[in-house]
Amino acid sequence: MLLYTRVKLKPKEEDRLFAGHPWVFANEVETGHKPLTPGSLVEIITSKGIPVGRGVASPSSKILVRLLTRGFEQHIDEAFIAGRVQKAIDNRKGYKKLFSSDGIRMLFGEGDGLPGIIADTFGTTAVLSCFSAGLKPFMPTISQTFQENGFKFVYEKSVGEICQKEGMPEFQGWLTKEGDMPMTFTEGKAKFYANPMTGQKTGFYLDFRYARERFKELSKGKNVLDLFAYTGGASIQAALGGAASILAMDSSQVALDEALANAKLNEVESNIQFEKKDSFKAVRDLKKENKSFDVILLDPPPLAKSVHELPAGRIAMKRLMGNALDMLNSGGSMLVASCSHHFSWNLLEGLCREATEESGRKFKLVERLTQPVDHPMVLSIPETEYLRAVILTEASF
Repeated sequence: MLLYTRVKLKPKEEDRLFAGHPWVFANEVETGHKPLTPGSLVEIITSKGIPVGRGVASPSSKILVRLLTRGFEQHIDEAFIAGRVQKAIDNRKGYKKLFSSDGIRMLFGEGDGLPGIIADTFGTTAVLSCFSAGLKPFMPTISQTFQENGFKFVYEKSVGEICQKEGMPEFQGWLTKEGDMPMTFTEGKAKFYANPMTGQKTGFYLDFRYARERFKELSKGKNVLDLFAYTGGASIQAALGGAASILAMDSSQVALDEALANAKLNEVESNIQFEKKDSFKAVRDLKKENKSFDVILLDPPPLAKSVHELPAGRIAMKRLMGNALDMLNSGGSMLVASCSHHFSWNLLEGLCREATEESGRKFKLVERLTQPVDHPMVLSIPETEYLRAVILTEASF
């Protein structure tokens, strides 16, 4: 029989939870409940004793409990978790054809009812990440469910600062027999390596595929600058799309080595000039050298991981855009992206407006881009929307 520790909320803390948000913060609950351990099963009730839902505990985290159910009707066991994973996989049937890619985000944490769990699949390999101490005990079940769905190889990469905040040890390694590393997958006509052993996150940013496709279309016959190029996904798509020239910059030599390998995989290495340089500094230096480009991609790392970092992030983004605009040829286009949830559409577009006005030129916002549907956004969980990008093109009047 499953045992649940009952935890009571402080008064007036239930509205967000009843609306569908799964996070119960430590400062929202009454003290005096039984001690919780990572993975403890918890029942949350309101201050008046009304059932809210069941979840799992992460006692070292500010997010004390992540809710998995509404009410107390469902039990949280291996069958329940396997069912959630299976549902997420079933929901993505047809996505390989939709995206013309076998690189798919199969689990998107809160967006799939499994807060803190990420899974990207590349061909027959699944790469899992667990950022919830409460769900860590269920990783074998999650791995097994992927294997039952035809993913022969499962690799786990659960590392980083968030593991410390969750109070759980970092882990990186195979959960099955070893598969190929790096893995190879396709995106349209492009082929890419994904290497979670050396790369960021699961080894590739699948969430940027729509933006890469638009960048490819914009770049045909153009001179292109790709800042924060990482492993070269956007640059390679641009090369395949017929860009006249491409300068790709990143501060990481490891990333650039992988970018060159990706370029060779697609036989476009002669079309792209890779250069190791901090992109924030590069825009200043290129401007001093009177360099100019027809299309520029700005996709910096998160500039505001919390609301407290927004002021500095705002300054950094506007300065970056201003320097880039100074190098943009007449009639050119710029794709500006933010991967921080805290950078709202209003903030991002407001910065674009300020930067373009200060440039003394007129620009049209021709398109808004966001994360693809395998990264589902849940209306009651605003944090599930995090990727925002805009395409700016100089007006011809």
